[in-house]
Amino acid sequence: MRQGSSDDSHPRSAAAAGPRLGGDSLEPKPQQRRVILWASLVLYSLVFLLGVPGNAAVIWVIGYGMKRTVNTVWFLNLAVADLLCCLALPFLAVPVARGNRWELGDFACKLLPSLTILNMFASVLLLTAISVDRCALVTRPVWCQNHRTTRLAWGMSGAAWLLALLMTLPTFIFRKTHAEAFSDKVTCVLEYAQVSSYQTAVEVSVASFRFAAGFLVPFVVIATCYGLVLARVQGSCLVRWHRPTVVVLVVIVGFFACWLPYHVVGLILAAHSPSARLYKLADATQPLVVSLAYVNSCLNPIIYVGMSRGFRGLVQSRLADILQEEGADLGGEAQAQLTSTSSGQV
Repeated sequence: MRQGSSDDSHPRSAAAAGPRLGGDSLEPKPQQRRVILWASLVLYSLVFLLGVPGNAAVIWVIGYGMKRTVNTVWFLNLAVADLLCCLALPFLAVPVARGNRWELGDFACKLLPSLTILNMFASVLLLTAISVDRCALVTRPVWCQNHRTTRLAWGMSGAAWLLALLMTLPTFIFRKTHAEAFSDKVTCVLEYAQVSSYQTAVEVSVASFRFAAGFLVPFVVIATCYGLVLARVQGSCLVRWHRPTVVVLVVIVGFFACWLPYHVVGLILAAHSPSARLYKLADATQPLVVSLAYVNSCLNPIIYVGMSRGFRGLVQSRLADILQEEGADLGGEAQAQLTSTSSGQV
């Protein structure tokens, strides 16, 4: 049985998840654990306070104040994914502060942690689609002029959401509440024993799949896309980086930076026994690692505003400055291709 606190986390049992004191140099001391816990709760609070209004503002501005373009479709879907995660944070923070005690019932145990995983998969799949889109603008500008439409962007976004939901289903299905023996404490756990008697093997497989599908494969695809873009940029003196591409790159870097520790800790906790020194260190730092992953859900609105031209006063003008440059991008790409030059615009 895998203990969960506020998300799809990884301690193997309630006993393993508790403080383990001793002479192990890798194991944090009780004071260090308290610092980690409080730092995690501070991050939960900041992400909620910044992420909910920030992502809601992005959705409102794009949905009601801007012309619908391919770029706005991408960023609208990213904001929806982040907002869903941020809205769950107050409920997920309570068990962290109460020693993993779960008091919200079985359905909430399934739903709320699943939103974290749904956000991760939806975000990384959308970022992959965006990267392919930016690459196509450079390498296939004429095709983009004829076929790159908001309908296609919506279709790709819908496919990303559907695939993310399918990959989140195991978390939703196998989450359950667990009443500890000889105690009134109820926890929210992942229980795979109903499908396999090889609990550790299943846990390693799940963690490995999550790392591959939610991090490694998208990272390779995204790196390949921007490698092609960079090759085109360096190969032509007329090619230049446009603001939407720079913003997308910053968003992508932020995503992978926030989620990499989460995946590393998940693999360690799945592959090692609770008595291992590395397991103890990963288990102790897990609340901070999880809260760092949540930070990604509030970053994008800050990036959009911070990188907009001139730091204009209104959120709408700031977002429009970034997102509605794509018309010039696409027109320049197609014109350059049609006139047989080697240039393009990213």
